[in-house]
Amino acid sequence: MWSFNLLLFWGYCGIFIWVMFSLESMAVDVNECADTTTCPAYAKCTDTPDSYYCTCKRGFLSSNGMEQFKGPGVTCIDIDECSQSPPPCGPNSVCRNLLGRYKCSCWPGFSSPTGNDWILGNPGRFICTDINECLSSGVCQEHAECINTLGSYKCRCQVGFISHNSICKDVDECADPRTCPEHATCHNSPGSYSCVCNVGFESSGGKERLLGSGEICGDVDECARNSTICGLNSVCTNILGKYNCSCLPGYFSPAVWTPEKPEDFICTDIDECSQDPSPCGPNSVCINTLGSYSCRCNKGFRPNPGGSSNFTCQNVNECADTTTCPAYAKCTDTLDSYYCTCKRGFLPSNGVKQFKGPGVTCIDIDECSQSPPPCGPNSVCENILGRYKCSCLPGFSSPTGNDWILGNPGRFICTDINECLSSGVCQGHAECINTLGSYKCRCQVGFIAHNSICEDIDECSQDPSPCGPNSVCTNTLGSYSCSCLEGFRPNAGGSLNFTCKRIPFKCKEDVIPDNEWVQLCQVGAAVEREHGSFCTLMNATFNVLDDACENRNTVVSLKSTVESFASVLEQTSTSNFTKEETSALATVVLESVKSTTLAAFLKPSANVSQTIQTEQLEIESKIIKEECNEENMTFHFKAKGDEMKIGCSTIEESKSTGTTGVAFVSFLGMESFLDESFFQDQQMPSAISQRKVKMNSRVVQGIMTGEKKDGFSDPIIYTLENIEPKQEFERPICVSWDTNVEGGRWTSSGCVVLEASETHTVCSCNQMVNLAIIMAYGELTMDFSLYIISHVGMIISLVCLVLAITTFILCRSIQNHNTYLHLHLCVCLFLAKALFLTGVDKIHNKMGCAIIAGFLHYLYLACFFWMLIEAVMLFLMVRNLKVVNYFSSRHIKMWYLCVFGYGIPGLVVAVSVGVQPQGYGMHNRCWLNTETGFIWSFLGPVCTIIVINSILLTWTLCILRQKLSSVNTEVSKLKDNRLLTCKAFAQLFILGCSWVLGIFQIGSMARIMAYLFTIINSLQGAFIFIIHCLLNRQVQEEYRRCLTRKIKPSSESHTSGILLSSVPSTSKTD
Repeated sequence: MWSFNLLLFWGYCGIFIWVMFSLESMAVDVNECADTTTCPAYAKCTDTPDSYYCTCKRGFLSSNGMEQFKGPGVTCIDIDECSQSPPPCGPNSVCRNLLGRYKCSCWPGFSSPTGNDWILGNPGRFICTDINECLSSGVCQEHAECINTLGSYKCRCQVGFISHNSICKDVDECADPRTCPEHATCHNSPGSYSCVCNVGFESSGGKERLLGSGEICGDVDECARNSTICGLNSVCTNILGKYNCSCLPGYFSPAVWTPEKPEDFICTDIDECSQDPSPCGPNSVCINTLGSYSCRCNKGFRPNPGGSSNFTCQNVNECADTTTCPAYAKCTDTLDSYYCTCKRGFLPSNGVKQFKGPGVTCIDIDECSQSPPPCGPNSVCENILGRYKCSCLPGFSSPTGNDWILGNPGRFICTDINECLSSGVCQGHAECINTLGSYKCRCQVGFIAHNSICEDIDECSQDPSPCGPNSVCTNTLGSYSCSCLEGFRPNAGGSLNFTCKRIPFKCKEDVIPDNEWVQLCQVGAAVEREHGSFCTLMNATFNVLDDACENRNTVVSLKSTVESFASVLEQTSTSNFTKEETSALATVVLESVKSTTLAAFLKPSANVSQTIQTEQLEIESKIIKEECNEENMTFHFKAKGDEMKIGCSTIEESKSTGTTGVAFVSFLGMESFLDESFFQDQQMPSAISQRKVKMNSRVVQGIMTGEKKDGFSDPIIYTLENIEPKQEFERPICVSWDTNVEGGRWTSSGCVVLEASETHTVCSCNQMVNLAIIMAYGELTMDFSLYIISHVGMIISLVCLVLAITTFILCRSIQNHNTYLHLHLCVCLFLAKALFLTGVDKIHNKMGCAIIAGFLHYLYLACFFWMLIEAVMLFLMVRNLKVVNYFSSRHIKMWYLCVFGYGIPGLVVAVSVGVQPQGYGMHNRCWLNTETGFIWSFLGPVCTIIVINSILLTWTLCILRQKLSSVNTEVSKLKDNRLLTCKAFAQLFILGCSWVLGIFQIGSMARIMAYLFTIINSLQGAFIFIIHCLLNRQVQEEYRRCLTRKIKPSSESHTSGILLSSVPSTSKTD
């Protein structure tokens, strides 16, 4: 209801508004603007409903300041726009205010495009721009240039003109004498000038006219420009601005040279020889030449120095030239000639006393060839040029001197010299004997002459040595002395029958030559810092040994030496030495303990039977006296839980002389640094000697006097306590320390295990040794027989694989889809076995070993994947068997199989390398790491393939059995049933199912499984060759054809039996 009322109200309001509007429009509106006086002058009236308003026009402003106004009293006042800032007309203009507007005019020199008198309201925009008066011609007078300026212009005289009374007049530059350079003439011209060089001069720039500074007029050298300007035989002389001509010496011209008539100047030769008197003087000949003359003296005369001006000839002295006469001749000058005579002791070659001319020589007279000789007896005459020289023979002398020359004073006579009267004539250790004209020296006893020197006779260099074996011969001056080597002592009897007897133990000198690490630490040698602690212990050991070796006449205290060695062992066990250093130090310690013990046996009174115990070692020693008189007497020695048993027969066999002693030593802690890493089994090749072993006993040592140390008839029994209880799968090895193997290694030669319990191991040795027990894990230990079996089997397999590969490639009649599968498997097996045989033990290069392991991983995986392909293809062939001798299978392209057989193994190896690259290569063989689980990258795929192949092969045999039983009676009664069964069984080995034996090499069956695994799998290549080649009828026919070189008839059937290997080879492929 209320909404209806609201709508009704809104309607009434609208009607009311419409009525009121209509009434208002009916009223009459009054227009106040109709009266022109309503608004003041210069105002505009605007009518509004019911009113009006006024507004001032443009250019005016209301007096009350309001824009809209009305009523009287208000006027419109003119606005002065020109007084505004900035002025409305712009720059360069004049603003003039007008009533209601303004007028703009430009300044003189300016104009506007809208006109010069522009009034507000006119069209366009007023802008004053500069007028360029210079664009009009005739603005400036002649010789002036116009320059426009803002609102005006100016006139400037051109260069060379000057303004005078508003007129540009020419400047006379020549009025200034400095305008042109020297030797130039100035020429004035309107507005300019020019300089011209005078005759005989030219500008430095080569211009004819000069203008401006910087150029000069230089003299023209006419003589240099024209060498013939003056004519022949003349001289041109340049002077400033000109030149002059004159004749050369020896020439003249009848006319004087003038620049006006140069052609009259001609130079002709002057004949000086026609003058009287002659310019050359007497005794001469004058020869005229062109422009000169020459003088030549007559024969027998020569010119005086001084030139042609005072040339004179004088007599020639031929003897002044030393070559006029020959050598050893005298020259005599005569008037106009000369002659030569030979000097004393010479004769002319032509026999004429006075001679001249070439070809004659003076020959020496040989006085020494005269008879008798001029020098007398016991002398030597030596001919010299022109005379002779006398010298006494060696051993003679003359009162006139030994070298007397003819012409010297005195008489030359040679007499004998007694050289033995002078001291020091003979060398040391020699006596002098005088002879006629000489002497001789004879060596004293014990010396021998050599190169005129008495040298000591080295008796020690004789062979055999005068001191006997095992001795040191020391040569002395004229004699010698003998001493024994280290480790030996002399027997009585003097040097005539000197002999040395061996000390029954080794000293330092016996140890040093055998080991370079021992030599490294000797006194005087430079020891590197890294070997400092090693050499300290080495030298400490040698100090103990030196006390026993050097003090041979004193008693060696066994107790003190044991304590010293205990200190060395304690420090060695805590040191971090290299393997070579440890081996060398251990060898020296063991030898030193043995030597000091044997040295103690030399004085049995002070070292009776005793037991010495320290923390590091324990030793029990016994002096054997009359105990061995009893029959079958055996001695027992114990130290730290270990025991040694030795019989009297062995002691007597040792050939001990003097005191007989036996000792047994047990070292505690030595096994920690002489550990299993030093073990090397010499009875087995290096390829299989890398066993998983551990040291499991203390190191013990047996010591006995006597020369014989090994090869005893009755063995020495050692009972060693196991450090850890022996496990059932562990096999103990008795090892001895051999210093001849790589400086010191544990070897198994010389000792065998008699008995092994959980706590002790009994070893039997035929030598006195340094002994220890090493435990080997049985399931990981390869016997030598297994090594031989595996290597022989692999070699046989490699040969068979080569034959099989050759057969599959060369026998084209058998080539089909399946022989290609056999070929790929044979190639992979051949490469894998060859690489395993040659590279599995190459562990010295870590990177190379890892690469070999990677290739072995890939090749063996490829073998198994091709075995899987073989198994699948065999299964498909048998499953599709329809009737006897006709089989078909679904064709699979070979490259698909190659991708599967080679690609997946490559993918597995690539992933394995990416995940764990350090898993390739081990410390003992180049194979996959078996300790970190990485081996499952191989075992995983292999076990899977073995399971699949086993299932497929079992399934295949079942299908084949059913199919063969359903064929006709003739086929079912084939004689090849046994062969078929054998080949079916051999497929287990060809397809890798026998590898499962490797998984069962644990526990008590490990040894048997190891032999089975080794024999079967090493001969896998042989199985392939036998099954696919030798037992294949088709291949047999090919072999027979090759051997007999005859072709079998094509009608002969090769399907006399159904063989497992012939199933794929006779199949039809798409």
